[in-house]
Formats: sequence, structure tokens, C-alpha cells
Amino acid sequence: MDKKEKYELAWVLFVIILFGIVIVGTLPQDFTVGGVPNSLAVLDHVSPNNIVNTRIVSEQYVFKVQESGAVNAQENGNTELNNLIIAHPGEWLNLTITSADVTENFYFPDYADQVVDDQIVPGLVTYDALRVPNITGPFVFLNGEYNGPWFSYQAGELLVLPYSGYFSPSSVSQLILQNSKAQTSGLVGDPYNTPIVYANNSITLVTDKYGVFNSSVPGPTLVAKENSEVTINMIFTTPSSDHNYLYNYSTTGVAQPVENVKVGIYAVWWNGTITTVSERPISYGTPMTFTFNATAPAYLYGIITPVYYNYDPLGMSNNFIGQDKGFVMGAWGTILVEGE
Repeated sequence: MDKKEKYELAWVLFVIILFGIVIVGTLPQDFTVGGVPNSLAVLDHVSPNNIVNTRIVSEQYVFKVQESGAVNAQENGNTELNNLIIAHPGEWLNLTITSADVTENFYFPDYADQVVDDQIVPGLVTYDALRVPNITGPFVFLNGEYNGPWFSYQAGELLVLPYSGYFSPSSVSQLILQNSKAQTSGLVGDPYNTPIVYANNSITLVTDKYGVFNSSVPGPTLVAKENSEVTINMIFTTPSSDHNYLYNYSTTGVAQPVENVKVGIYAVWWNGTITTVSERPISYGTPMTFTFNATAPAYLYGIITPVYYNYDPLGMSNNFIGQDKGFVMGAWGTILVEGE
């Protein structure tokens, strides 16, 4: 071995040793922390009574959420919510985020206050703290990283409920003003800035060719008056192309509209409990009419259980030539009940 080769070998060994030092020094964080390592330090000074322990498991096209602490959310006895976080003003979300099997991103853009942006990587755990906005109402969070054709449908809501009573007219006005400013300035065309519409006791929503209401995921946020009788007509346009997640492929490789999903109205109570008001199997082309009295502080409408989508024409999709499958939510939204 000549002198030149010795220098090259020494340099290679030096680089390997440096890599070893970095790996050993960061190993505890590599497998426990994503995002900013000290992001949870702010919670040291927050009362446990104001902390919502929020565990999120990110799957292909849907966020699975479990809450405990200040809020113990559940849907008809099931502690796992889909694309929904429930909290009250002034609380903090103690976020623990993992991935089921896909690289994604948790992006919370409250442009009037804060932006939370966390990477989600299989095998790692991401921690973060999110301050719940002081304005009551729905705030959208989403997957900010492309992970397949339906990634833009992976959007959820942080639904901030009043501790008691109903949404005040002033808080609804603040939401409308905030959205209006966003939609006419820096966020023109942002599909995640859901429009806010007064139901006025009756409203009709129609899905477009993509299977969503008003080209928005989630759909429009509706506002109803306390104790009023509300009628919502939902019309699901018959899906006929691969642009619609409700047009699914069966085991025979032939696409057809899905039939095994339910559409309904669901009450969201102050403590985070969600109960079914009314639901029935989906039907296409004709109005699905739901009438209820607005006694809960908020409601969900539409398809709130993710639809399993599998693109498999002629049964040819596989790991070698490609595949697209996952759980998709598109035709759903929130109703806020405004107090007198």
C-alpha cells in the first residue's frame, strides 16, 4: 500500500467515525421525535386540565384520531375519530403523530395566529404542541405532502366548541371575516378555506363530478339557529369516472358506484361525544333529506366514515405495475349552531 492509498484509507475511516458519532449522538431522537425536539416544552407551564392528549395515526388518505384528558372524544362509543379533533378555546393539543405505512405531513394553517407543520415518517414518532384558537369554530388541518392521487382529500377539522351554550353571533362573524380576508388576498382559490353558509332552516348540497360538496373538502360550514328545525337535502351525483372516489372497483376489476356507505347527520356535544341523529344507505341522483332540531352545539353531515377506495381496472393493479388504494373522505362537513 503506497502513501496515497494510506491517506485515502485514513480519510474514509475518518468519515465513517464521524458518521458513527452523529448516529450515536442522535439515535434517541431519531426514533422518538419528529419536527422540533423541544416543541412540547411549552406544555410544562400548562395545567393538565387544559391539555388534550391527541394521538394521530396517519393512514393512506385519512387521519385516525384519539383524544384523552381535557376532551375524551368518542363517536357512538368508538374512541377513534376520522379527520376530526374536538377541543375548547384556550386548550392545548399534546400531539403524538405516527404513520401506519406512508410518509405524510400534518399541516395546520391558522393564518390568523399560528402554523404547525410536522413531517410524518413510518417508524418514527412526531411530537408537537398546538394551541387551540380562541375563536370557536372549525379550523382545517391537512396532509401537506403528496402521497397519492387522493392526498388533497386528506383534510380534517379541529372543531373548537364553546364550553357551554352555542356559537355566538360574534364568533361566527369573526370566522366569516377571517375566511373572507384569506379568500380575497393570500389564499385565493385555497380549497381548504371552507365557505360558511347560513342554512336558514333549509339548504341543498350537491356533489360535483369529484364526489364533494361545493368543490371543498371538508364541505361548506353551515350555520343554523339554536332550537330551529333544519332540513338538509344532500344530492349525490351518480359517479361515472375514476375522478370520483365513490366510483370503486370490485374484485372483478369492474368499476361501479359504491353502495355500502351511509349518509347522515351526527350531533357533536360539548364534551366531545358524537351521536347519530339519522343515517341511511347512500342513494344517487335523488335528494337524501334529513330534518332535525338544532339542540347540540354542532353537527356533522354527509359521509363521515372513510370509504375504502381501490383502483384496480381489470384486476391488474399490483405492487409491480402500481396500485392506488386507501380510505377516502370527501362529502362531509360541519354545522355550527348559533345562539340567540
